Amino acid sequence: MVRVTSRPLTVVPTGLGVTLAMTLSASACHPLERSGTTTDLAAGTEPVALTVEHRSEWRVLWVEGETDLPDGAHVNYRVTHDLARTSSPDTWPVSNLVESGRSTVQDGTYWATINTLNWPAGAVRILVQFPLPPQPPSVVARYGKFGEHLTGEHIAVRQGIKALEVEHTFEHRP
Repeated sequence: MVRVTSRPLTVVPTGLGVTLAMTLSASACHPLERSGTTTDLAAGTEPVALTVEHRSEWRVLWVEGETDLPDGAHVNYRVTHDLARTSSPDTWPVSNLVESGRSTVQDGTYWATINTLNWPAGAVRILVQFPLPPQPPSVVARYGKFGEHLTGEHIAVRQGIKALEVEHTFEHRP
């Protein structure tokens, strides 16, 4: 897998309205390191690093990121073209402009591909969340059934589940 280094990435903690610009300079083969973070399992909390970015090849959108989550953990993603949000369903096939799914963490990375064959140019939003159930037993033991052991930035509570949420937006060009 090829990845551009020193690429700007916009991360938006959903619901907080704050945008944080980060610069990544890591390769796809190495997981993120926890620089300056500590695990406080005695207090029942643990921070998690999670990034998201994209790349486009022909008419395929790659959603990919790095994390310090253990192998086998699942992250959920939702990709939404702006036209799906702003148009009524009878003027555009909106269902074709929204994709969601799950990706499994392996060696500090996760990825998914989305067919964008019929997508027009426009803004696209990618939202990645962790730890929406179901998760493997080892992940539940570490982070809690509903994320109750998660701490740090970009944490949101959705329907009683404490989740880490990161967002990336970009301009799609077919």
